[in-house]
Amino acid sequence: SHFKSLAYAQITGRAVGMLKLLFHRETLEILGVHCFGPNASEIIHIGQAIMKQPPPHNTLEYFINTTFNYPTMAEAYRVAALNGYNRVF
Repeated sequence: SHFKSLAYAQITGRAVGMLKLLFHRETLEILGVHCFGPNASEIIHIGQAIMKQPPPHNTLEYFINTTFNYPTMAEAYRVAALNGYNRVF
């Protein structure tokens, strides 16, 4: 998920950066999170917390089905999860 596509990044002018979710192709389990940009340190902990959860709470589906406050940078997780899901299915 490129930050430039997020409403909050556009509003604040912090559109440089991205968040990438690494996941198992069959189980959709989150295996890692890559994040860089001005707001990376404010949202990376979300991915860390979800990775530590037991299945099925540690999958792409968690981010797809969770409602995030809007507009916030946390929206990047939902966008990244949808992008990954669409590439697999």
